[in-house]
Amino acid sequence: MKKDSKKISIEYLALLGGIIFSIGLLILDSLGAVSFLRSGISFVMDPVAYHGSYVGSEARGYFETFGRLNEFRKEYSELSMKVYEQEVDSAFYSTLKEENEALKKQIALGNIEQKYVLAKVLSPQENNLLRINKGKNEGIAVGDVVVLGNMYIGLVVEVDEKGSLVRLPSNRGSSLEAIVIEGEIENARNMDGITVLSKGVVEGAPDGLKIENMSMNASLKNGDTVVINDTRVGEYLVLGSLVGLSENPAATSRTGYVSPFFDYDRLMTVFVMIES
Repeated sequence: MKKDSKKISIEYLALLGGIIFSIGLLILDSLGAVSFLRSGISFVMDPVAYHGSYVGSEARGYFETFGRLNEFRKEYSELSMKVYEQEVDSAFYSTLKEENEALKKQIALGNIEQKYVLAKVLSPQENNLLRINKGKNEGIAVGDVVVLGNMYIGLVVEVDEKGSLVRLPSNRGSSLEAIVIEGEIENARNMDGITVLSKGVVEGAPDGLKIENMSMNASLKNGDTVVINDTRVGEYLVLGSLVGLSENPAATSRTGYVSPFFDYDRLMTVFVMIES
């Protein structure tokens, strides 16, 4: 019992001493007598408090972000859908614009007595072949000529009910009779007053669209226009311009290459000439 009483007395005295010490510090602080102690404690504890506050703020921001992941995911999905819809609208507008320009060109330069079927290119050229989305159901047959305005695109070589395969002049299986005319020409169908410089044969080759068997005596020059003049085509159609003209005086004929007036890979709309 004496030990317990002694222990309680010590604890009571320690508590009383702590209270007296605290009151004394408050009194001394109000008199400015312990300002040096306050400055020292602030110097040590302020950085600790700042870093603690910064770490707490960062942790709170992280957990808030983590808690809003579903909201962010939803917003991202909505934005992605809006961007996709805008891309679709833009592509649709571009397609309509390209088709409108193709129709204008066909009306302006096409043969009004000829019947045409408008077709869309389904895929980029592969092995110098194009696949289009119109076939037997629209009256297309093997051997029909594919054009864009007054420009030659190719010949239909395969056809089914809903599509056709078009062989481009750059295909290695293509061989067409052609003529070379002086300078440029807007409408090859009207050959009145046009100077024909030479005949030739246009063939697809590994290194490009080649034209051979041109006359050595013709006044040919790079930039002249190559026009298809083949019985399988049935009318004059522009192919491209003459480039890479050979200059060997010992040769019996001249050769060169044809640079098409458009990029086959960029074709979107074409027209197939069918029998009326």
